[in-house]
Amino acid sequence: SRTPAVPTESPVDDLPAPPDTTAEAAAPQGFLTLVTEPSARVSLGGRSLGETPLNKVALPVGRHTLKLMDGTGRPLKLLVEIKPDDTTSVRVPLELLANP
Repeated sequence: SRTPAVPTESPVDDLPAPPDTTAEAAAPQGFLTLVTEPSARVSLGGRSLGETPLNKVALPVGRHTLKLMDGTGRPLKLLVEIKPDDTTSVRVPLELLANP
């Protein structure tokens, strides 16, 4: 006898649907190029953006506080402003961020 399988998607269906890609594409976006010395892992709001150097990462327009993690695991913060359809280029030594 086969018991009806509960689809694993069911909890997701109860949640509000995440914005689909068409809605995201409509929102204004800009790009970030970020170079740090030495390299660091970068995240924004819990989403990993990867390790520097970052090249033209698409981000929502506005001001964002990026979280950077250097090789020793020390958390650093960097404020960037993203403009619509423009690339914001930032080059910064990590020691500048360590001592605000």
